[in-house]
Amino acid sequence: MNQQATWFPLTHPQFRWFWGAGAVVNLAIWMHTVGAAWIMAGLTESAWMVSLIQTAMTLPVFLFGLPGGVIADLVSRKYWLLFTQALMLTAAAVLLVMSLIGALNVWSLLILTFVLGTGSALSMSAWMAVTLTLIPRDIVPAAVALNAISTNVARAVGPALAGLLIALAGPASMFSLVVLCFLSVMLFLLLWRAHRLPEVLPPETFVGGMRSGLRYIRHSVRLTSSLKQVFVFTSCASALWALLPLIARDRLGMEADGYGMLMGALGAGAVIAAVNLTRFYRHFPLRNLVVVGALVFALVTAAAALLESAWLVWLLLVIAGIAWMAVNATVATIIQTCAADWVRARVASVYLLMYMGAMALGGAVWGFLAEHLGTTGSLLISAAAIVLGLLLTRNGIFVLGSEADYRSVSQTDKLLIAGEVSHSDGPVSVEICYRAGSENQTEFIRAAYAVGKARRRNGARNWRLYRDLADPERFVERFIVESWLDYLRQRARVTHSDQALEAALKHYLVDAGTATKRYIYQADVEAIWR
Repeated sequence: MNQQATWFPLTHPQFRWFWGAGAVVNLAIWMHTVGAAWIMAGLTESAWMVSLIQTAMTLPVFLFGLPGGVIADLVSRKYWLLFTQALMLTAAAVLLVMSLIGALNVWSLLILTFVLGTGSALSMSAWMAVTLTLIPRDIVPAAVALNAISTNVARAVGPALAGLLIALAGPASMFSLVVLCFLSVMLFLLLWRAHRLPEVLPPETFVGGMRSGLRYIRHSVRLTSSLKQVFVFTSCASALWALLPLIARDRLGMEADGYGMLMGALGAGAVIAAVNLTRFYRHFPLRNLVVVGALVFALVTAAAALLESAWLVWLLLVIAGIAWMAVNATVATIIQTCAADWVRARVASVYLLMYMGAMALGGAVWGFLAEHLGTTGSLLISAAAIVLGLLLTRNGIFVLGSEADYRSVSQTDKLLIAGEVSHSDGPVSVEICYRAGSENQTEFIRAAYAVGKARRRNGARNWRLYRDLADPERFVERFIVESWLDYLRQRARVTHSDQALEAALKHYLVDAGTATKRYIYQADVEAIWR
């Protein structure tokens, strides 16, 4: 099979099993989300309570998505996934028992749905990180496409299956299948032999891990560019998703089944795009895919606001699903290939937070505008906003990362230390001296700032490049790391890409053996001074 084919990652046995387990989890979550909303509609006439089911499933992403990513990077991902699956299994099992004994009410359904949503939010980034670390980075685009296929198929099959089970055998049958799904995934995880590299250094604290993850993203140009693209496009384009029920009811005169058909069109388009994504990547520049996808989605959004032919809108929504995937799956692929392994789950959690946040914020804004300007006006403004968003993100970087760029490498230089230094000692100050002639200074400064960006991404702060006033050709690079342990971590996080940047500075070093000086804060001096 061609290595670039969409289905190629499935030839890797561990990925195949893990992808299948993730598909089962997606199926269970979509079954519960739609089934619980239907059950809630039978328990109360309050539309607000019914809508809170969706809130109970999505709110945990904002509350626990980032903490879940941090924890997944700091502990064994196998045991973290077991914990989150156990949490979801417990919620589903309690719902099953309450349904069987007739004790299910609106508040128990809402609270237990929130618990299940919490387990899902805590596990999302871990699933993404584990799945993509089981394969070489150069076939990650195909893996992202397969994950998109899994999600969209589950979105289509899960609700239909939940509705069928509830109609034929009652709510308990639906909860029973959800329990079986989570139980089967837990059994798979128990049998999975996770390979975790031995930890040379103690793990980061939770707060420290969160700070280092956000710092990594802040100082990665590719990641900040891609996350900006995700937020801008998704928030502008979410109007079509949010207002599709109104399009179906008011403009096309459809009932619930018609709305489901329109949603199915978006899902079908997404699956078509996902199957062909790797082929798109081989034939078109990534920037062109994103720009064309956004423009096509804007055109379909405008058309959906004006057309009154149900079948024509359905066909256009298939195209919209393809365009949606062309933008979001491409950007998601860039993000997943441009994160070092040590921070991958944290990057995934921030991506999910930006995506879900943009959907939630966009839905609220476009719904508000629809109240005052009508559905047609809101959709036309959304289409214009998508085009404006392309202008705002025109300087984005659309380049996939390679395995060589983001694999950590061991440092070869010796740490010369006189006396004992404990992990908690610090802060640590590092000073590196260079000499660059006037004819090479522009090239040197450019290379130095690129290295500084990498150092800050890996843990340095207060990075500065200084020029000696007494010797214009002498430069000093200085940065601070919070503790000796953090400095050791920073060294351990250097990748091949970072090493290549540092190599560009080596011939500017004053003396390779003595150019680097390390200093540590001496707390006793303050005590003596006082």
